[in-house]
Amino acid sequence: MTETNKKTEAFNKKVERLNKQMETTMKKAFFDLLEQKVTADPPDYEWLTRLYTEIRDKLTKLLKPTSKTRKHIEEQMDPEFFHQLISNNVFEYKSFHALICFVFEQCKELGSPGREKETDEKLQEILDHYDSGNATFATLVPMFIKNANYCIDNIYLDIQNLQKQFSN
Repeated sequence: MTETNKKTEAFNKKVERLNKQMETTMKKAFFDLLEQKVTADPPDYEWLTRLYTEIRDKLTKLLKPTSKTRKHIEEQMDPEFFHQLISNNVFEYKSFHALICFVFEQCKELGSPGREKETDEKLQEILDHYDSGNATFATLVPMFIKNANYCIDNIYLDIQNLQKQFSN
């Protein structure tokens, strides 16, 4: 390996490390802000609805517009209905539990079979927190948003990796 190649490789490693640090810092700042917005009195319902809509949209964009599964997700994850429930404080745990399970079930159906265990663990983390008796709206919502996005992002990552494999 030439000296120039060594320097380029070292530079690339530093850039990659810096990018990971920035990503970690940005995610922490986002979730700190989310927690702050959820614990506010009243919570920022508009922002929560947008985050909910983003989860729905990330799932549906994996599917053709004419897909039955896409239509089912859109029907089950209606942002206007979600907004009405949370802003009128009538979102019961039973409904939230069903929503959480639905989202993670969609992640399993749309994702790689190799990620099912990981998806189940992210779901179980939320359910365990609820069962602990320490769960509140302010702790469950950020955990749901974080874990759902983690699983959905892995679906996109797997697709991206497959595309790279097939293009080589």
